[in-house]
Amino acid sequence: MLNPDLHPRRQRGWPRAALLVLAVPLIAACSPALNWREIRPKGLDILLSFPCKPQQITQDVRLAGNTVKMSMTGCTADDMTFALAHADVKDASRVGAALAVLHQAAVHNVGGTVTRSRASAVDHAAGGLPDALDLEISGKSPTGKPLRERVVLFAQGSQVYQATAFGHAKDYKPEAAQTFSGSVRLSGHGAGD
Repeated sequence: MLNPDLHPRRQRGWPRAALLVLAVPLIAACSPALNWREIRPKGLDILLSFPCKPQQITQDVRLAGNTVKMSMTGCTADDMTFALAHADVKDASRVGAALAVLHQAAVHNVGGTVTRSRASAVDHAAGGLPDALDLEISGKSPTGKPLRERVVLFAQGSQVYQATAFGHAKDYKPEAAQTFSGSVRLSGHGAGD
């Protein structure tokens, strides 16, 4: 069952990438409980655990001044949405700008405030990127209901990723968000920086 209150605030001027990242409820059906399983999204060299069977969509988006293909793999379970966004920006020198856009959009799309920020700790991800972060965000749905969100931003080579778990504040389960974000495993290929 789709929950329209979980759709992001669609603010004028925000990149389509940001809207795609929080649009997962459009492609996912609800599950009554969390049923964790390891998933390797099609075409990606990453493995992570989802609490439901995810679906994947891909579309062209503008990200840091360039048009790129962004894939979104996600699902909704137990009143929370779990999603992985991915884009290849084709040039490692563009990764920092792309992560900065995703970081800013994650906060602004929910009219949010970062309540906790630390460097992301994804093995084999590029190091030293200022916006490679693990964020906890408090915000609001378009209807004004309080939301909570966990966002992990990271990169490898020219690939940028955003792992997101969010839900209404009353339904948000920090342990589920931790399980999801902590399950991300990149291969050692392409690791640099």
